Amino acid sequence: MTLKNAVLIVASGRGSRIGGDVPKQYQHIGGAPILTHTIKRFVAHDKIDGIIVVIHPDDVELYQDEISGLDQSKILPHTFGGTERQYSVTHGLKAISHLQPQNILIHDGARPFVEAGLIDELISTCNEYLGAIAATPITDTIKMVSTKGAETIVKTLDRDLLWAAQTPQVFDFNTIMQAHAQVSQIGENKLFTDDAAIFEHLDIAVKLVKSSNENIKITHPEDFAYANAKLDKEND
Repeated sequence: MTLKNAVLIVASGRGSRIGGDVPKQYQHIGGAPILTHTIKRFVAHDKIDGIIVVIHPDDVELYQDEISGLDQSKILPHTFGGTERQYSVTHGLKAISHLQPQNILIHDGARPFVEAGLIDELISTCNEYLGAIAATPITDTIKMVSTKGAETIVKTLDRDLLWAAQTPQVFDFNTIMQAHAQVSQIGENKLFTDDAAIFEHLDIAVKLVKSSNENIKITHPEDFAYANAKLDKEND
């Protein structure tokens, strides 16, 4: 069995900024867990052939309960994440490698509003380049400080050159596998917060695909109000 376009959903984090009794990806919006909404977007997309979800070992029962009501035809056996996002993605890539996908879409489990059209455009772009990511142009004026926690401005960055990275991030599977293997040799002194940064580190070009601010990652308590309002509007 081989796959043309597979999805790796990273859902092993603890979501400490949200609070609550369960990790944020299992907290509800619109009557269902955030992660359920995320998975359903890819299950429904006709260009997606398989989905692997990277979860925390403590969340097996939560995850199994969640996916029990979903169409299982594209959902592959889950795998477990690592102590950092980068390690979780590496685990997911290794777990799906026997299926030899052509492209892999790496997506945040807590980003439930990805649109079908954006997925289409990212896949199309990745077929031309080795990597493509969803992103939005920065509209605010961005100030840089000298060190983390500092409150004195040292530089104003040119916002015309700045984009905010989102997911999905789509890559040629063999290339991203090799890239993760290369940076794993660096060790914990150099961890990457997204997969595009790994390509950048290795001087592999990544194409930006314009997304929208509606493709949010639920991170803060106030994001739940936005998410519920958006789902209410979609369901009207």
